[in-house]
Amino acid sequence: MKYIILPVFLFAFALFTGAQNQNSDDYKIKNIVKFQPVTLPFNAVSFEYERMINGNNAVTLQVGIPNQKSIMGKFGINSNSDLKSAEFGSAIIRGAYRHYTGQSTLPKGFYIEPYLKYQQLKGGASIAGVDDQGDPYSGKSDVKFNTINMGCQLGIQFLIAKRVSLDLYFLGLEGGLLNGSITTTPTSYTEYNPIILTVLKNVIDQNIAQAPSFIRNKLTTTQTSTQVLINAKSAVYPWIRGGFSIGFAF
Repeated sequence: MKYIILPVFLFAFALFTGAQNQNSDDYKIKNIVKFQPVTLPFNAVSFEYERMINGNNAVTLQVGIPNQKSIMGKFGINSNSDLKSAEFGSAIIRGAYRHYTGQSTLPKGFYIEPYLKYQQLKGGASIAGVDDQGDPYSGKSDVKFNTINMGCQLGIQFLIAKRVSLDLYFLGLEGGLLNGSITTTPTSYTEYNPIILTVLKNVIDQNIAQAPSFIRNKLTTTQTSTQVLINAKSAVYPWIRGGFSIGFAF
């Protein structure tokens, strides 16, 4: 959670700066509380707070609350594969600095927004099948990943009657560092458990081999007497951000 410190500091600093500008005759503080429906498919319920710090600049703080549930049938995942069940929830905190390019002192118009984001993914899955040698396998996986991302996005925000906001953001490009692990345990413990573990590891290694090299090279797979572990350390990956939010200005 140490990565949360920087966005919180940025937000607190902006509030302090904004407080110093309250007496300006040509500037009125504007606040917007927004709901971001685009995070719902990723099992997060997200809200964002925006505060103007002067006539053309603002800071935003996004908080995503995890809503863990099944993702079967999404993202091309179905029970026809070895994956029989899968669910996850996503927690998000994102701090950003926003610059509006227009002349309005209200939080509206075209903007550019660099940001820093921390995200945590937690979930679980079960797998079962038969390998190439005809050996059956089954296991249950626990997933926990943390990411730290830096990026920049472009967008345009509209104010309807100066109270309802519609924020459209697009061309968001970011890079992230992924850390975490997947722990897979055989579903049943028998005298054949070492064999099942070996089969599980082989299946996992085959799936990892299909991942892009910039991710595959940062993953390590180890087998213990009871589990198969996948560890990711500082795996770099690109991401594209886009969507919309609706909110209330005051």
